[in-house]
Amino acid sequence: MNRVNFEPLRQSRKAPQQRVTVIAFTGKAGAGKDSAAAVLVNHRAFLSIAFGDALRREIAAAWRIDERMLSHRPTKELLIPALAVGMCGEPAFISWCFEGGESLHEPRSPRWAMQQWADFQRRFRPAHYAGIVTRWIGRQASLGFRRIAITDLRDPVEEAALRGLGVQVSVVRVHSPHAVVLNGDTAQHSSERHKVSADFDLQNDGSLEALRDNVLCLPPVARLVAAVEGSDAVAISVAGGAA
Repeated sequence: MNRVNFEPLRQSRKAPQQRVTVIAFTGKAGAGKDSAAAVLVNHRAFLSIAFGDALRREIAAAWRIDERMLSHRPTKELLIPALAVGMCGEPAFISWCFEGGESLHEPRSPRWAMQQWADFQRRFRPAHYAGIVTRWIGRQASLGFRRIAITDLRDPVEEAALRGLGVQVSVVRVHSPHAVVLNGDTAQHSSERHKVSADFDLQNDGSLEALRDNVLCLPPVARLVAAVEGSDAVAISVAGGAA
């Protein structure tokens, strides 16, 4: 694999409570990664992004389909004629699939299309999607946003990109008994081998209330709250002394 270097973000050492915090969720399909990230967005003022956001935009443009087809849970595993390889508008992808022995006419699921298109895009640029996300994080940090949630960390290259930014990164693996059992042609893909190293484990038993409480109790989230409360206490003390 090609070595890829990422430039660390510039951060102030004088105000650690303002340092960028990235919490990236990993886990099996349907485990609740999006729901866990939504808790941070709704309760702790995080911004969220997915490595798959750019991937879905690319596929929607290449196949001329509605992007929502690629993220809607009930259709994500369905075989759809409109996603056959031969329906793609990118000749290089069609040739790549044909040379790999893939049928050009067989209906494909959105998950299969996403897996194969990602492999196609990363065949010469392993950090294609990692670069898109890290640049986005850099832009948000420059605008003053310090809390980022990532909903779909799957690839070791993407993990290395995040950890190479020099920000506080916590990888959380979500476990759920309701995770999706994938079909054979997608279950063996590299993105489903879960080679990412997790810092914390999060249990999702299907209850949104329990998931919310578990997310908010994660150590990196609790530290953020403690840092804000500590900063407020110092400010009150200083104001009181000045009075």
